[in-house]
Amino acid sequence: MPTPFNRSFQEFLSATPDARFTDWLAARAEPFWSKATDHPFTRAIGDGTMPEAAYARYLIEDYTFITDLASTLGYLVAKAPRMPSKTRLSAFLALLTSEENDYFLRSFDALGVEPETYETAAQSPTTRDFAKLLLTSAGQGSYADGLACLLCAEWCYLTWGLREAQKPRPDAFYLAEWIDLHAVPGFEDFVNWVQEEMNGIGPSLAFEEQETVANLFRRMSALEYAFFEAAWTGETPVLPEEFRQA
Repeated sequence: MPTPFNRSFQEFLSATPDARFTDWLAARAEPFWSKATDHPFTRAIGDGTMPEAAYARYLIEDYTFITDLASTLGYLVAKAPRMPSKTRLSAFLALLTSEENDYFLRSFDALGVEPETYETAAQSPTTRDFAKLLLTSAGQGSYADGLACLLCAEWCYLTWGLREAQKPRPDAFYLAEWIDLHAVPGFEDFVNWVQEEMNGIGPSLAFEEQETVANLFRRMSALEYAFFEAAWTGETPVLPEEFRQA
């Protein structure tokens, strides 16, 4: 009998008639979806208990990843089937390359990370896998493939961002502003739009494509967890083989 973690979308919908396609994606990604959105690293941001060394590791890795995320958005802008979709994705790309870049530079300065460190840093194995999956799905896959990976990345951040925003504001500006960036109405509106876009496309996909999209979302969830875990512990986590294949 299919479990909640391997049933098809139609089987999931039969059991939960009011469910959306994105609900199915999140269910299929367990336990990694919850392990990513509820990781101790994310809670330490809101608690203000984040070790500086862990956050510096995290920011350096995320900084090396920004260019790849921007390229991913560029692929999706090109593949989006409708002009309104291209407009929403383009607006998010513009935001990513302006406000977030300024945040990184100010945070590195506060944490004592020298420019020669973050400007020449090589991506860790986890970040390389993460970036490769995003770029491959968006560049070589379908619009739905790339959108599923983008959804996982941004929805994960919105989930923990909204949760941590309910806590007293942390003293360190780089923690407080990182929460702000991922809990503001503009970001929430964008993530909600990506969900709506996925919910509009997903149900009409052929069974094989739905399975591909679900597997991409699941692998992205595992890599999100691994990304936080590597920053938190300073060690590269070992994931099951299914998530480490090229």
